[in-house]
Amino acid sequence: MAAIKSIKQLLEAGEFVWAPCIYDCVSARVVEMCGYNACLVSSCELEFSMNGIPAGLYNWEEYIWAAERICNSTTLPVIMDGENGGGTPMMVYRNCKRLAEAGVMAISIEDTLTGSVAVDYGYGHGRGYMDRELWATNVAAACDAVKGTDCMIIARTDCKGGGAAQIGAIAGNEFCLGLDEAILRAQMGVQAGAPITMIQNICHADCKDECLRIAREVPGYHFYPDVHATNGVPDATLEEMQEWGFQLVSNHAAMKGATKGMLEYLSNNFKNRNSVYSENDEFGLGHVFTPFKMEDWIARDQKYIAYEKELRSKK
Repeated sequence: MAAIKSIKQLLEAGEFVWAPCIYDCVSARVVEMCGYNACLVSSCELEFSMNGIPAGLYNWEEYIWAAERICNSTTLPVIMDGENGGGTPMMVYRNCKRLAEAGVMAISIEDTLTGSVAVDYGYGHGRGYMDRELWATNVAAACDAVKGTDCMIIARTDCKGGGAAQIGAIAGNEFCLGLDEAILRAQMGVQAGAPITMIQNICHADCKDECLRIAREVPGYHFYPDVHATNGVPDATLEEMQEWGFQLVSNHAAMKGATKGMLEYLSNNFKNRNSVYSENDEFGLGHVFTPFKMEDWIARDQKYIAYEKELRSKK
């Protein structure tokens, strides 16, 4: 498989990009089955699923290995949370070049010093942020790396602070630099060549004024990060985001939903001491959920069986 449309094509056609966070081939396929027009590989969810350790501690071979397989498992364009890309311009260039070659259609490059070690929401910001000049140079290197491809670079800054209270908003941290600095960095990201910017920690209730200011002062496409809900009410609706000047959004649901389903199925089977509960067909999933069509593989295998049989018949 490969993406039918790129992120660039969706944006140029005026489509709002809603890219739920995913972590493997199955979650990417399920996002596609649900009707979304893109998906985003979450670095923390990928790390949890592969290694069970904090995000930011993977090695780039693991990351690119996963990207290649995920991109080949869906016809949706895949966005990659690229952390800080390796931290230096040459590392960023090499890693982004390889991700684009793997089929990734957009890569975010951020300004964290830790690579966003995500033990919890706040800890990854406890080391502060790289200076704006180094980060902007990293963004420029990333843009160079994807020239001539359909891949786009997202200049992401995490330095603002604040965010949604329900996920542990970063406030009062000595390393938080505020919205003025975040906007300045986003502007530098655009100047470095990034067509999309993302300012983290604007995802909270009553975020309208911040969003309007960002859209007013930062050129290009704007990515709203990880939309949340407060007391059962969306912090921002998709329609509001578009009115405020944003064209892309992500949210975390796949890993939580998969874990909830596994807990429900497995705990009921364990309690009932049989598999009756998990073999219900509420969603038409069948006895074993197979999200990928195997007909092409079966046909190819049959072709080679027939060819081998023909060769043997000529002995």
